[in-house]
Amino acid sequence: MAIAFARCDTRRRLDLETLVTWALRDQQADRVQSGLFDIEAAANDHGWEPQGVSGDGVAELLRRHETGDRVDGGGPVRGIAVTVHPDAEAVANAVGWLEPWQRRLVRFHGRSGTRPDWLPLVPPMVAVKRPSEARGRYRHVTAERWEFVPTRSELAKRYLLRGQSLFDARGQRRIVEEERGFHFRTFGDGRRQVQVKWCPLEPAHSDADIVEANTDYAGWHAGMTALLERIGGWGLRDHVLTGFTAPATPWEYSP
Repeated sequence: MAIAFARCDTRRRLDLETLVTWALRDQQADRVQSGLFDIEAAANDHGWEPQGVSGDGVAELLRRHETGDRVDGGGPVRGIAVTVHPDAEAVANAVGWLEPWQRRLVRFHGRSGTRPDWLPLVPPMVAVKRPSEARGRYRHVTAERWEFVPTRSELAKRYLLRGQSLFDARGQRRIVEEERGFHFRTFGDGRRQVQVKWCPLEPAHSDADIVEANTDYAGWHAGMTALLERIGGWGLRDHVLTGFTAPATPWEYSP
């Protein structure tokens, strides 16, 4: 009698973010992009397709400057292993199908192993800082004004009306003649003012900063979601895609 044995699945289980980072950063599967100069990579990330080849184009001139001679090409791309894991190549190919602006965000954060920053819709308030010529680059801005305060006789009257002694349990006056740390001024009719100082507050981020950051995050998330749908239908050789857990709109749950 034949006996059937269950085959153990030894493939590595990864979520989408870890899989993309492994493919783009560790495997450098987008090897064509890695071989480009900065000016070429910027054009490629924005989806600009080359319309022709020039023997004296910008990239060719950069190569001549870098090497000191004309290069005939050929051979493996500099800094990249000769072979790349087929699962990494599949991920890189899937990334190439994304919309240009989503592809740029997915590639950038895949290579660095990060997520885009996002900002809460209601920014926290922080103390106002301005550039300063004094030691240190910035200084807190301070504001001040004069405010009227009760005279000592008025304070004494309030204590007596509440039935409280003008002396505390240790026999010391509750109303001192000099209040250290405060700056007072007295008018001819006996009224007093105290100088009040404080640090003004302002939002930590502008509305434009919030829109820009959250738009980038939303574009990255949409690109990763599209990538999940595309890769999820494929059978990777040595990996199993477990899902994508990054929240779509984290700012909606921020207190």
